[in-house]
Amino acid sequence: MRQRPDIYVVNEGANALDIARNVIDMQVPRHRLDSGTWGVMGVGLGYAIAAAVETGGPVVAVEGDSAFGFSGMEVETICRYRLPVVVVILNNGGVYRGDEVNPVSAAPSPTTLMAGARHELLIEAFGGTGYRVTTPAELTAALTEALVSRGPALIDCAIDPSVGTESGHLTHLNPKGTGHG
Repeated sequence: MRQRPDIYVVNEGANALDIARNVIDMQVPRHRLDSGTWGVMGVGLGYAIAAAVETGGPVVAVEGDSAFGFSGMEVETICRYRLPVVVVILNNGGVYRGDEVNPVSAAPSPTTLMAGARHELLIEAFGGTGYRVTTPAELTAALTEALVSRGPALIDCAIDPSVGTESGHLTHLNPKGTGHG
């Protein structure tokens, strides 16, 4: 953000929220909007829409794939109004991590999301531009192109499913299954 201090940054999610706060340096006060520590999920795209409408400026919404699931259809609103919003989804296929195993049945773990989900196709359905990236260089190129276009865009950033840790590191307090059905 050092090169583009005019950009508003919205971030939400577990890992996405924590990581974005630590690595995205803001230069201008009140240009970062997030849900707060252990905040609610699903507010990020609403914040992004409001920032774009109120300021007319570019907005980058950094979302975890789980957080995106709470309000992902707001990409239709972003496209309908042709807002300068770029949604970046950190897609590790899970809540915190995408490699969890269900200890009590063969069904997928409740914290594992659909592996290989292609979120960028959702915004394309509404007339926005979608990108799928897997490297930092691809992310830089897609983000640069999307910001220059000043139109609705979504970047599905596929990351390692084993990347991530629970915010607050309280996983040990979660009850364990008994193995009894």
